[in-house]
Amino acid sequence: MPDRRTTLLDAALELVGTQGMRALTHRAVDAAADLPPGSTSNYFRTREALVLGIVERFVARERQMATGPRDEVDATPDGVAAALGRFVDRALGPDRAVTLARYAILVETAQNPGLREGMATGADQVDTWALDLVTRAGSRDPARDLGVLANYVTGLVLHELALPSPDLDAAGRIRTVIDTLGWHAPGS
Repeated sequence: MPDRRTTLLDAALELVGTQGMRALTHRAVDAAADLPPGSTSNYFRTREALVLGIVERFVARERQMATGPRDEVDATPDGVAAALGRFVDRALGPDRAVTLARYAILVETAQNPGLREGMATGADQVDTWALDLVTRAGSRDPARDLGVLANYVTGLVLHELALPSPDLDAAGRIRTVIDTLGWHAPGS
């Protein structure tokens, strides 16, 4: 069972993902976490401290998601496309609230430079793992290709959140991007 601070931050992430940053108040987090009034302010005295806590928790969850299935990803162009396709499907389905929170946090980071360090640290850790995978999967320019894929997936998810396609084949679209980048399966 998570500690109270983690419970509050998970409730805050869910709140931001379902109702947006404007809904983020200490009282709303208390209610979402089903804890007594004042619980959130005991851990986070200001809204800024709460937002910093959310970024920290978000980064921890992203790191866990990215590093958890690493051994399950087939280091081939098809394997990377399939894994990223599954990520997109989860982001638009069962993890939709966290995905919406991700974009709200990114916008908040653009408006509050103090949040950038926390977000950058999390991104660097995920990028280290992803760069190794992209290299093993046959990329000839892994740093460039990782940036292209990350930006494509980010844009695809954002677009699908706003204007869903009835027949989205995320893995197929991502495989097209990989083919355009000129990857070759290891050993070919």
